[in-house]
Amino acid sequence: MEVVNFMNDSTLMETESWFLPFDIIGIISTSLSIILGLLYLFIVIKHKTYSPVQLLLVCNSSVAVILFSCVLLNMATFTLQHDLQHSSEKTISLCVILGFLSFVTDGLQNYSYLLTAMYQYISVVYPNKIIWRTVKFQFYLVIVIWIVCIIDMVPVLLTGQISYNSDNQVCQIPLRLSVSVIYVGAIIYMIPNFGIVAVYIKLTRYVHQMSFRTISNNTIFHARRELRLLKRTFVLSNTLIVIGIPYMIFNYISFFTPPPKYYFRIAYICVDISVLMVVIIGYCFTPNIGTIIRKKFTRSTSVEPMTIRYTART
Repeated sequence: MEVVNFMNDSTLMETESWFLPFDIIGIISTSLSIILGLLYLFIVIKHKTYSPVQLLLVCNSSVAVILFSCVLLNMATFTLQHDLQHSSEKTISLCVILGFLSFVTDGLQNYSYLLTAMYQYISVVYPNKIIWRTVKFQFYLVIVIWIVCIIDMVPVLLTGQISYNSDNQVCQIPLRLSVSVIYVGAIIYMIPNFGIVAVYIKLTRYVHQMSFRTISNNTIFHARRELRLLKRTFVLSNTLIVIGIPYMIFNYISFFTPPPKYYFRIAYICVDISVLMVVIIGYCFTPNIGTIIRKKFTRSTSVEPMTIRYTART
């Protein structure tokens, strides 16, 4: 067996009993995220549960989540295959590309939430800036964010910072005190999440101050509605942060001492679950989506008795 693995450019690896359950949980979680994400996208587009601009932003976030889930699913599948083979792959081009795409799509997801938060802030604080709230302007911003998220991670790929970790069967930047780790952490996590928190705090204070001014009830109602929508974005963003705490802990540990041997396996199972939780929370926050789903099921079950009665008469 060792000879065969050597000829296939692989080496035997030690495996733990919990590797396969973690791999399977990751595959199931990411698969559900993709299925539920596509269903969610179909429902919000078909039934137009949002205004045109909000629909654009919601679809952008949904596509980012689905793409991120697809990358995570491929990474979990890659890990499972090599755990079953008990091998360490020497040809790692696909693995490195998956690592690169994980950074890009994760950034897209986080910045899509920041873009949504900024739109809700502008809608309240600068209601007269009509051009900022048009579909065309927001669509240009979406394109810019996609381009920037890709370009930002290209240097990490070209400089060979993404390497294969045989213990965790994944390609990532090794966690240690380095420029690449700080760069990726700042670009993907710190800037968008701190931006969302700052926007949420500023809008909360602004709406609170509106209560003491002589402003029409319609304006206050609109501002509070946008604040509620921003709270939902804030919750989605913080769900990723809270469930992704193990990854953050390992990241900070690596600045001072080597992290545990299988830190990426633990971190990524939390990431897989957090993305699924975000999709589920998206269902809970979307107006009328429960009613739409119930109507679909009710309509499908109500057709069957009519067919039975008609058959009985004939």
